[in-house]
Amino acid sequence: MLSAADNDRYNDVEPGSTLHDMARRYWLPYLRSESLEPNGPPRKVELLGEQFVSFRDGNGKVGFFEEQCPHRGASLALGRTGDNALTCIFHGWKFDVSGKCIATPSESNPRFCSTIKVPAFSVREAGGALWVYLGPGEPPVFPEWEFCLLPAEHRRARVGYTDSNWTQNLETLLDSAHIGLLHAQPVKAEINESVVAIKGVHAPKLSVVDTPYGFQAYSRREREDGQVYLRVTEYLAPFTVLNGSMRTDEGRVLFMIPINNRRTAFWRFEWDMAHTQEWWKKQSIERGALGLKFVDHDDFLLNSLDRSREDFGQNREAMKLGHWSGFKDLRAEDAAVAESVPIVDRTKEHLGASDLVIAKMRQRFFQGLDEFERGGKPLGLGPNGDGSGIAYNDLRGTSEVIAPGVDQIQYHNVELREERKALRRAFLEAQSANAATKERQHA
Repeated sequence: MLSAADNDRYNDVEPGSTLHDMARRYWLPYLRSESLEPNGPPRKVELLGEQFVSFRDGNGKVGFFEEQCPHRGASLALGRTGDNALTCIFHGWKFDVSGKCIATPSESNPRFCSTIKVPAFSVREAGGALWVYLGPGEPPVFPEWEFCLLPAEHRRARVGYTDSNWTQNLETLLDSAHIGLLHAQPVKAEINESVVAIKGVHAPKLSVVDTPYGFQAYSRREREDGQVYLRVTEYLAPFTVLNGSMRTDEGRVLFMIPINNRRTAFWRFEWDMAHTQEWWKKQSIERGALGLKFVDHDDFLLNSLDRSREDFGQNREAMKLGHWSGFKDLRAEDAAVAESVPIVDRTKEHLGASDLVIAKMRQRFFQGLDEFERGGKPLGLGPNGDGSGIAYNDLRGTSEVIAPGVDQIQYHNVELREERKALRRAFLEAQSANAATKERQHA
């Protein structure tokens, strides 16, 4: 369990907290790329309990500002776009993507404009999403994840929103013990190879290996057939998790980005080198909810729960007939657990052996937070404190059935990683060759 003070430090991301100051030192995804059109409407964005606005100018460049106009505080989310600028509708003050004021029509002094600037922040566009750095000074190295290297038709940025603190969502992703219990129905339905592989084993053997960016959580389940189901989750402190897939040609990176203390953006960056988005769209038609990968609307959790009901739409009649949770799918089950108590009081917890990974995560978190308070490096950005030296594009989780004598650490970090890198190289070379062929054909 945590003390009341530590529970507050763990949960609180809003201005004035140490975590708020540290969280501003990372590149944070905030919108899908298609959310902003050139000269289209600006979008209001909330991150870490603060209000911002983002827009795309006519040249495709993206601006990210504090929401209030520096004149009289009107929301720039109501502003006009055009002329490669965002213009406040109150008095017509106009700002380019850098935050520079380029017009103040309400003022007669032509030099007045040069004294005004709206607080603006560094933005990157990568992997189908927009990312912002809210901190002081130079941003850390931008993490070139594997999905950033792949063509758009083979990847998808998805985001869903939960009405709960970021810690609950993150801890759910790190918790391997709940899979065969909370998700018992999907296991029975055999809709997910990774989930089916754990059948009948609810108490995995857990171990943790430290890394410069966080840790690797190993979960072993000895199966009735003599094989071992190995699940390795990579944790990049403080907000990022990579869990595994049983296919070498696909993967995912998950982010739990705090919007405020009671709301979280759950980002899923998924990629598939064997199939395109068009293939997945066909699957969504043929298989319904099971084929939604890559083709969800802007909030993939929007319809998972009925938030107008106290029980989130839980089906008690189905539970009487044997359904474990009463919720329709894995996403709804995880969201319901996280949102059932928006901010958990961890002074009342009783952790067991199955919570080893959660305990380790909290230990690393508080060590990092303490170091940052003392003027040290932000948690999870490696020994240099700027993300340099971390091979982001080689990181993936693991979900595999292996022989009992296989060295799990060697297998995850060397053998499987080299296999994945070779597959990615071959894929990118084939993509390049296909592009060159098409170019010659059109010449």
